Amino acid sequence: MTENLTTIIITSVTVLGGGAAWKFYEFLIRNKREKEKESIKESTIYRDDLKSRVEKLEGDKGECIDSLMDVKVELSALRVKVEFLEKENDRLKYR
Repeated sequence: MTENLTTIIITSVTVLGGGAAWKFYEFLIRNKREKEKESIKESTIYRDDLKSRVEKLEGDKGECIDSLMDVKVELSALRVKVEFLEKENDRLKYR
C-alpha cells in the first residue's frame, strides 16, 4: 500500500508541477510577444509620422519652387529694366 501511495504522490506532484511549469512558460512567451508587439507598434507610429512629414515637405517643396521661379522671372525683368535705364541715363548725360 505504501508503494502505491508513493506512486500516487509522485504522479500527482509531477502532474501538478508540469501544469505549473507549462503555465509559467506560457506566461513568459506571452510577455515576450506583447513586448515585440509594442516595439513594432512604436516603430510603425514613428514610420507613419515620418511618412506624413515627407508628404508635407514634398507639397511645400512644390510651392517653394513655384515662388522661386516667379522671383527669378521678376529678377530677370528688373535686370533688363535696369540695363535700359543705365543706357538711357548714359545717353542723357552725353547730351
